Parts: sequence; structure tokens; C-alpha cells
Amino acid sequence: MKNKHILIASFLILISFDVVYACATCFGDPNSKATQGMNMAIIAMLTVTGGVLSSFLSFIYVLNKRAKDYAKKLSKSDKNIGGN
Repeated sequence: MKNKHILIASFLILISFDVVYACATCFGDPNSKATQGMNMAIIAMLTVTGGVLSSFLSFIYVLNKRAKDYAKKLSKSDKNIGGN
């Protein structure tokens, strides 16, 4: 059933190539104001996305480091309590 859906989707994409073409602005003059504005918008979106993703990764790193430090602290306190 899944293969049938993939086959149908592939066939529809193959027969409708004009749908997957780039927009009219991309076919135009690369030095036009619209193309330059679109390029700057793409750069701005990539910058925002990269900033958010890097913030998320640094947050995960900090949580991981805190969890390791807390686990070390617990293991040290368990060794001290168990020895007495």
C-alpha cells in the first residue's frame, strides 16, 4: 500500500514538471532589485534559523553538562554515606 502511494506521487511529479519550476523572479535578471531583495530575505531567514538552532543546541549542551555534574555529585555523596 505504501509503495503504491509512493509510485503515484512520483508519477504525478514527473508529469507536472511546470509545477516544480522556480518562480518568475528567479528566471529574471540577477541584478534586478527584486532578485537582490529576495536574496537578502533568504540570508535573513537563514541567519534567524541558524541563531535559533544554535541557541537550542547550546541549551541542550548546558543541560547535559549540568546532568553529568549532578550525577557526579550524587555518586560522591553515595560513596561517603555508604563508607561510614
